[in-house]
Amino acid sequence: MGCPLCDDRVHLIDDLEELYTSVEYQKRVRHLEGVANEELDNESKERVLVGEVISKVAFARQIAREKNVSDHGIDMEIEFKNDDGTASGELIFLQLKSGDSYLRTQSNGKEIFSVKNDRHVHYWANQIAPVMLVVRDSGGEIRWMEIREYLLDKLKHSNGKPIKQIEFTGTRFDVESILAWRDILFKKRKAFLP
Repeated sequence: MGCPLCDDRVHLIDDLEELYTSVEYQKRVRHLEGVANEELDNESKERVLVGEVISKVAFARQIAREKNVSDHGIDMEIEFKNDDGTASGELIFLQLKSGDSYLRTQSNGKEIFSVKNDRHVHYWANQIAPVMLVVRDSGGEIRWMEIREYLLDKLKHSNGKPIKQIEFTGTRFDVESILAWRDILFKKRKAFLP
């Protein structure tokens, strides 16, 4: 643009604006937008799983509670009801994972869940109630597996080596399997009562 007084040319785009319009910068912005969208997709998948778990637990006429704290390794809990419908105090804890990236299948057909943080192994193993690893795949199938006892056994035989993976042998997560866990815990409770 020309100056009306001296006829010098004035650039309307400054150095910062030139940087933002560069091809390299635009590529970087598109990459970051993709990363942000992927994060939103993962968060959406997790929220779908939370909703499905709450729904199935409600159909089983039990109590589901979401943990509203930062991720320490337990996302939800299920409290089982007594036959009269009152809360029993019998719990299981849930660690939720949604997406195909959490399980890999070995050549022998075994599914492996990689443990990224050794702190989680000890956290799950030291809970006061069973801990269930709940995995939803991209097809919508939800399976779960008790990992507290599994990890306690692995730790006992690890000779101090960190546990890096869990052989996932999950069963279908549904009303029937929820009530089966209720029966397991109630039988254990009866065994301890006088």
